Amino acid sequence: MPKKKTIKRKIWFKKKVVELDPHVEDYNSGEDILYDQLMIPNDVFASRMYARLLQKHKIITKKELGQLEKGLDEILSLYKAGKFQLKVEDEDCHTKIEEYLISKLGQAGKKIHTARSRNDQVLVMMRLYLKERSIGLRKTALKLAKDLLKAAKKYEFIPMPGYTHMQKAMPTTVGTWLAAFVESLLDDTRLLKAVTDNLVDQNPLGSGAGYGSPFDFDRDWLSKQLGFKRTQNNVIYCQNSRGKIEGMVLEACVQIMLTLNKLASDLLFYTTQEFHFFDISDSIATGSSIMPQKKNLDAAELVRGRTATVVSCKNEITMNIMNKISGYHRDGQEIKRPLFLGLKYTETSLEVMSVIIKNIKPRKDILEKAMTPELFAAHKAFEQVKKGVTFRDAYIEVGANLDKIKVTPEEIKKMLHESTHQGGTGNLGLAKLEKEIATLSRTK
Repeated sequence: MPKKKTIKRKIWFKKKVVELDPHVEDYNSGEDILYDQLMIPNDVFASRMYARLLQKHKIITKKELGQLEKGLDEILSLYKAGKFQLKVEDEDCHTKIEEYLISKLGQAGKKIHTARSRNDQVLVMMRLYLKERSIGLRKTALKLAKDLLKAAKKYEFIPMPGYTHMQKAMPTTVGTWLAAFVESLLDDTRLLKAVTDNLVDQNPLGSGAGYGSPFDFDRDWLSKQLGFKRTQNNVIYCQNSRGKIEGMVLEACVQIMLTLNKLASDLLFYTTQEFHFFDISDSIATGSSIMPQKKNLDAAELVRGRTATVVSCKNEITMNIMNKISGYHRDGQEIKRPLFLGLKYTETSLEVMSVIIKNIKPRKDILEKAMTPELFAAHKAFEQVKKGVTFRDAYIEVGANLDKIKVTPEEIKKMLHESTHQGGTGNLGLAKLEKEIATLSRTK
């Protein structure tokens, strides 16, 4: 527990300086400042634009605006040099920034918080941060999609058993399997973009403590200066949306992680000694401290496990915002921890999966050997259908004579190529996927 110490004067102290108990102070702000530290540039940017709003409405002079912008530049320089570090007694980054401006500029610094609350400051700071992280996440997801697509092209027609109910079902290809995850990631990327464009990209600043202010501020002008697509209108909803919007961002992350989870599960299944459909490079494998023969794909196991963590992070945010009346609540700061962890695990999992995909190689000989005759039972029934037999009669006939099915490597290749409907093994639409990746890569 923290030792008792003299607490510096807070900006919210009135006439009397209160000595806040250090245990309470540490409990209130201790871990939260770690996340605020990362978002200082976002808060500085929002403060700069807010100062311009104050000047536009004649609350500060042009000279004072220049002083404030210079002071904010100093804070950024100190931050980049690692010299603007939050301490528990600072409470949060908003307070530390304001205190710096007051200490350097006096009266001009005391005006920066006019009609603004730390309540709408934290909202706008988080929105700006999430916009940046969303762009970064989408780039990382699309990079993995490109790596998967490249592998799908390379191994497009290598045969591979397809499974249902954990049993061999029908023939497919390595290219089809890999391309499935390309499409899944593209959907995940679109979802993240939709959440960002429609929910994150709206400006809450100007809503004050959640009930507005008696100033006729041009909030749409401020939104444009901040780079938001629109203004979040209702001042109470601005506060009520805290946690809701962050939760939707993590929901998009959950979908990304579910895609990675399935890919990781497949890789772990297909690289067992019993299957050995793929060789894994030593550069991505770990060993055992006791068993010399072990070659483990630990990174895929961690992707699988961290999916559960991201799901839990999303659920923690949902639980946090339940059962609260409208307005700001201090425990809203508790959403930062699961949000930052969920974002981190999603990004690093995408990055490590790109490395894994580049370092696995299909064992063509083993895969071809795994293409046992029963995989082609449905195809044999379809051959009878093409000759005029009803499907159900063909199904019964083939099913009663499974032991008589014979296929050659040439026949397997022919069957895989003749599935030319959209998305079939003979028509994966890889060029189309490549164009979709390029299109999504160009959009912010």
